[in-house]
Amino acid sequence: MKKLMVKLVRLLLILLIGIVLVAYAVVRPSPFNAQTDTRTITANPEALQNHVKHLSENLSPRSHKDIENLHATAEYIQKELLQFSDRVKFQNYPVKEQIYSNVVAKFGPDTEELIVVGAHYDVMGEHAGADDNASGVAGLLELARLLSAIELNQSVELVAYTLEEPPYFASNKMGSFIHAESVKGRDVQLMISLEMIGYFSDEPGSQYFPIKPMEWIYPTTGNFISIVDQVFSNAAKRLKDSINKHTDLPAYSTNAPTAIQGIDFSDHRNYWHFGFPAVMVTDTSFYRNLNYHTTEDTFEKLDYQAMAKVVYGVFKHVEALASKE
Repeated sequence: MKKLMVKLVRLLLILLIGIVLVAYAVVRPSPFNAQTDTRTITANPEALQNHVKHLSENLSPRSHKDIENLHATAEYIQKELLQFSDRVKFQNYPVKEQIYSNVVAKFGPDTEELIVVGAHYDVMGEHAGADDNASGVAGLLELARLLSAIELNQSVELVAYTLEEPPYFASNKMGSFIHAESVKGRDVQLMISLEMIGYFSDEPGSQYFPIKPMEWIYPTTGNFISIVDQVFSNAAKRLKDSINKHTDLPAYSTNAPTAIQGIDFSDHRNYWHFGFPAVMVTDTSFYRNLNYHTTEDTFEKLDYQAMAKVVYGVFKHVEALASKE
């Protein structure tokens, strides 16, 4: 009996070590070697703040019930995008006798190859939704300005989505599901979801994680940006490397299964559904920003200098991908 117990203990230890090693393999960041280049951070922090403030103060609430505000927000996004592209359209679709709209702006030539960058503009409940997700929309609008100044060899679509939040989250009524389905015949090179990109903290212990082993791998101070991807994909690592190369904002990548809470909590999930490579760029949402889905998610709490670096890093990555012959 004693020998059996010893064998069982050894087996349990081996199993525990195996679980830890698997967890490390799943969530580890690829090597972090930032190459600082802060000479030209061309994304504009003031423009980002102005967009976030307008969206969160003048166009709230933006829940699925607030049809007029959602339409006004879509029109604001359209107006801003038309400054940088003459190919901007609403992608309208019905839900329960109401019409909801994505806003789609095209850049570059019309090619089978396509890069998509998206952010949702709706909000949970009656909250201002500054970080969630006016920050992502502001980043999208600033990205449009940057893309309009360069030559592209591939098609790029910037998409502002509706109905990302409950009660339509994880349903085929999400705006990103509608858009992903509409391009399923295209060769989508990459989809990038901008999901809460504005909240940063230099306070030790300000970063939380869905599973304990991640605390041994990632910083516990919430002053970095995270790029989230599926297991067995290099897309997040490549985008992380671009941000680290072109800015001094630390970027870390995470490859993990959707069983880990939060991994598929945004619009990238619908592009995965259709088999497209997709990543989420995020400040990690409720694992850092405790104002998530509360009345405290307001514009003055965000770091627009850091946001500008996120947007610039994403821009440089899209430029590299879409400028290849």
